[in-house]
Amino acid sequence: MTLEPYVPELHFEHIKAWLQSWDEIVTPDGLPQTGFVVPGKAAGFLYRTDSSLALIENLVAAPGLSKEERNEAVDLVVAAICKEATRLGFKILLGTTQLDAVVKRAEKHGFIYVDGGFHVIALRLA
Repeated sequence: MTLEPYVPELHFEHIKAWLQSWDEIVTPDGLPQTGFVVPGKAAGFLYRTDSSLALIENLVAAPGLSKEERNEAVDLVVAAICKEATRLGFKILLGTTQLDAVVKRAEKHGFIYVDGGFHVIALRLA
């Protein structure tokens, strides 16, 4: 499998469609420039901050992939995001999920599960 840096003009429409299959809506300006894509299979993003903390979010795989294909593609994306976050000097990489399978994948990559009963909140600013 080939891993590519995210290029909005090449990848956004595919990612948008994949996220829509999960009832998630995304606009081009809602995704950061730092992301990785396995074309036709999976994508994920590094949300950078001005602190030592970064976020790994919007991991998504194309619908209809076999479990093996999905796992291989998403694992490549997660590893690339972790490597890029380290290269950029971040000390903590956080992610959120409601899916047990994502927690298991994250643990496989060295993440620890933090149970805190978090709720996701959002405020549209513009």
